[in-house]
Amino acid sequence: MRRIAPLPPLVAIAIPLAGAMAQAISPTPVFQGDAAVPTKNAATQIVHISVQSWAIAPQEHEIPLRGFYMAHLLSGQISTTIDGQATQYLPGDYWTVKPGATMHVKALGEVAVLETTVVTKE
Repeated sequence: MRRIAPLPPLVAIAIPLAGAMAQAISPTPVFQGDAAVPTKNAATQIVHISVQSWAIAPQEHEIPLRGFYMAHLLSGQISTTIDGQATQYLPGDYWTVKPGATMHVKALGEVAVLETTVVTKE
């Protein structure tokens, strides 16, 4: 006679995995540097440029950037909500997020890769 193992051990394994998937996302740095750019009065201004890559899962996540930034979807499809406005993006799409706005993202497949560029005055 065969015995069937009880399910609780399987449930105990699945719970930590589900919890791990709900963690906050972290960016991968792509580029960090300073640049001198011309101003309206022909002087130069030093700006800091930060490019980061984000692996986006099917769960909704907030991109923890503040201030103006540009987003570029490298792969996958995502849904974003910015200031209550929902939009879907495809690979190759670019858009901007205005200062003070919060962007929430969610992959519409297994994973999507988003790249953000932030330029700040020094």
